[in-house]
Amino acid sequence: MKTALVVDDDSYWRRIFSDMLQERGFKVYHASDGVEGITKAIKYKPDLVVVDYILPKVNGTYVVRFLRSNPAFKNAGIVLVSFSDDLINEYWAQEYGADLFIKKIDGPESAQKKMENFLIVEFSSEKNLEVLSEKETVEMLLNVIDEELRKEKINRDFLELVERVDDESYVMRRIWNMLLKFVKIESMYVMLVTPSMGRIYAFSARFEPINHLILKEKLLGVLRKPVTPSDWRLGGNVRFSKEGEEPVLSYHRVIEKREEELGVLAFEGLDKAEKRKLVSLLKDTHGSLSVLFRTMNLFWDYKIAADVDALTGLLVKKVVLSKLEEYTKLLSRQGVIFSVAMLDIDDFKKVNDTYGHVKGDEVLEKIGEIISSTIRETDVAGRYGGEEFLIIFPGSGEDEAKAAVERILEGVRNFDWQSLGVGKLTMSAGVAQAREGMTVTEIIEMADKALYEAKRSGKNRCVIYKGGGPS
Repeated sequence: MKTALVVDDDSYWRRIFSDMLQERGFKVYHASDGVEGITKAIKYKPDLVVVDYILPKVNGTYVVRFLRSNPAFKNAGIVLVSFSDDLINEYWAQEYGADLFIKKIDGPESAQKKMENFLIVEFSSEKNLEVLSEKETVEMLLNVIDEELRKEKINRDFLELVERVDDESYVMRRIWNMLLKFVKIESMYVMLVTPSMGRIYAFSARFEPINHLILKEKLLGVLRKPVTPSDWRLGGNVRFSKEGEEPVLSYHRVIEKREEELGVLAFEGLDKAEKRKLVSLLKDTHGSLSVLFRTMNLFWDYKIAADVDALTGLLVKKVVLSKLEEYTKLLSRQGVIFSVAMLDIDDFKKVNDTYGHVKGDEVLEKIGEIISSTIRETDVAGRYGGEEFLIIFPGSGEDEAKAAVERILEGVRNFDWQSLGVGKLTMSAGVAQAREGMTVTEIIEMADKALYEAKRSGKNRCVIYKGGGPS
């Protein structure tokens, strides 16, 4: 005869499940707390165990983990029951080791239907295995509880990092340091991806330069459906270089939630024992990591949506002015020079009047692409308003900034505008080098005056502001 054990401190539900199983030919044992449940499970070795999530003395998840860690219950059926899915759900029930999750709030009829479908499969315990002594049972239970507490702690630590998603570099360092407490890792590589922004972080105990192009290719290669972010950022404690070492990955895990690939964790320098520990740890914390990764990706998407002009892909005015304020303070405090350029599309009104505003938007989009592809990664470009753009060149004097702007003007001048259905276009620009003590408004006014002079003297050119007069 098949045997079952119902572990629940609620007498009503004990009776519900008992009647349900007895009708199907099971001999049913009962327990009202976790300790009694474990004791009777060891004594009777039931083929099926129904365990409530919240129990006196020992929680239901510990009971499930304990049973699954015992070879006698390797093929036994385990059902985890909870009043609702507020505290635990089907996913976590399976992660703990249960075969089925039932919500009491759905009522006895729903529970009975789920149980009927579940019992189509044959479950059985190993009756012939030697019964554990009381001491061995206690030791095994303590080991299970200790392991569960460790998992709960690191899962909680990962979830607490959600509060710091505004500082993603900090979050990545914390993950690196947390994993080092459990596993000996030589290097860790993290990639997070959304269509708007891809981020790669590298942490290593060796501090050798890493070839980021090869690393990016390898990390994207493990995704089933790799996206192509419009921009990339690099971080970590490792220097990236095109001439750097090629990373040799020992293990990787794709972090995903509901089949949405959020990113990748990859590692280098793992021996077999450390790899087994890491695989187990990441499996136990995958749910928390997926929540953290998804939150970081959402934060970046919202941040970019708020900070980036949807049409040109450049920063919005308030953001580029905020950046200009930062560089003004750096100039004052540390003497870090910078220059500013104001650019304007020549006769843009004619484009809208002649070809319509839809074509005008296409022109602005293409201008944004030309600017983005021409400036350095350290330069800051934004749409200042309408057809006017502001670019900050950190560490550059006026001559170097002018040379960079000339490359943009040349790109606009040489682009095949007929491919967009409009006539030839040009831009004019004014450049000014910031001086210590100047305000943001004063710096912009200098660049604007130089832009005015460029327009006045024939357009399609760049002019530097020279105090008494532009040149």
